[in-house]
Amino acid sequence: MSLRFVDASRQRPRRALTMIEITLAVGLLAAAILPVLTLTMRSTQQTYAMEQHIMASQFAAGILDRYLAMPFKVCADAIRSESYPQKVCETETFKDAIETGESFSEALQHTFRDFEYEVTVSEPSSAGERGEMFKITVTVSWPGNPGAPPARQFSLNAVKFNENP
Repeated sequence: MSLRFVDASRQRPRRALTMIEITLAVGLLAAAILPVLTLTMRSTQQTYAMEQHIMASQFAAGILDRYLAMPFKVCADAIRSESYPQKVCETETFKDAIETGESFSEALQHTFRDFEYEVTVSEPSSAGERGEMFKITVTVSWPGNPGAPPARQFSLNAVKFNENP
């Protein structure tokens, strides 16, 4: 019985991937996916910020409409009798919305939990216009990050005219 030694130079070429090739492929794949994941995360953050902005604008429009529907002489006094800033969750309008739609009340409370609003009245500078009109400003503010102090805001203005001069 004789032993035969095989010459290593005559072996057939291997068709499997080496560890270096696998590492390079994984690295290239990760480098290609990273920008896609970054864009996805950024677009999700922007969508959330836009949702908050739209909710703030709708709330401000509702508050402004409520005051514009009041008679001229009652409107300014009603605004001045309130203490501001107020939490959005503590308003009657918000509480009514929660009671009517229980299916989305938790989501609504979660969205508005850190929102605050303030309503101000600005009298005109000229004496002749003082009893005829005033400007109402509704400012809604909310934090950029939950739990942080309010950093973002939306303001909506309207002029209330005396309908019975």
